[in-house]
Amino acid sequence: MQLLMMIVHHEEVLDEVLSTLVEHGLQDTIVLESQTALGLLERDLPIFAGIRALVPGGLDFCRTILCGIEDDGAIREVLASLKDIDVPNVAGEPATTAFVIPLSAMLTL
Repeated sequence: MQLLMMIVHHEEVLDEVLSTLVEHGLQDTIVLESQTALGLLERDLPIFAGIRALVPGGLDFCRTILCGIEDDGAIREVLASLKDIDVPNVAGEPATTAFVIPLSAMLTL
């Protein structure tokens, strides 16, 4: 059992990422509206407003995706499909970051 976590930094990529997960039968995917630490600092502490110019992709969009995958073999297929997504290249900044966390147990009710 695995927990797939993804951070999506570009809105243009979100629909294709979600479509890919649904195509693999992962309909229980959770999408959280999230915010980068720099975005939070910029909003709450005006002294950090100049940071926006230093961040190539901006600070406006961030989504966190959580998805439990029971079949350990399926995670390789999902990651391979996600690698095929055409993503914008913004000065070397990743559009999406994905990582997998092993789970010792998962209960579906």
